[in-house]
Amino acid sequence: MAEMEYPQIEVKTHESDAEAQAELQRKVHEIMEAAGKREGPGAAIAAREECRRTVEHLRESHGRLTLRARETQGKVREATARLDEMWIAEPGKPKGVGEATRALEDLERECRSVSRAALRIAERRLPQAEIDLLFCEAEANFAMCLELREIGQERFRKTAEMMSEAALHEGGIAFDPSNTVSGRLFAQAAEHERRGNEHLRWADERKVAFERLARELDPTIQ
Repeated sequence: MAEMEYPQIEVKTHESDAEAQAELQRKVHEIMEAAGKREGPGAAIAAREECRRTVEHLRESHGRLTLRARETQGKVREATARLDEMWIAEPGKPKGVGEATRALEDLERECRSVSRAALRIAERRLPQAEIDLLFCEAEANFAMCLELREIGQERFRKTAEMMSEAALHEGGIAFDPSNTVSGRLFAQAAEHERRGNEHLRWADERKVAFERLARELDPTIQ
């Protein structure tokens, strides 16, 4: 009696492996986008974006104030030179010297004020905002990690149920979890966790350095 040949069964929904992988990645991308809009990740991402806007605003403000301080310093030098020339030309009491003196004093006050504001941003506000952003980045990554793991676990549970039914029918079924949507979601969750821990470490390091520098600049800070 001839030996029976069993047919090779392969279940495919795409014409090629490349097409299957592209579709798998598309599904994962859609799920991740939807996950980012859920309550936990959505709130964390919104907080991160707010911190990012604060950092961008402070950087822009510092650049504009630094430029204005330089421009005002130039005006102070010009006004000082003009006032000197007025006294040189008329040592008694030059005409318009009071107005010129007041204008110089106004420029000097503006220069000091603008310079202080730029320095405050550089020494305090911007470093603190950048530290806050790092913490927010960590929280956003951790929130996405938890959300993707929950989604992946639910999908994996449903897949396991279907595989159990198939196993009862055929006696044994095996598949590669890493090449499934849920497997990819678990991998993405692990990457978000890695990024979260990385940003958390950077934030802690920056915070320690910032607080040490703040104490050096102002010994009264505890």
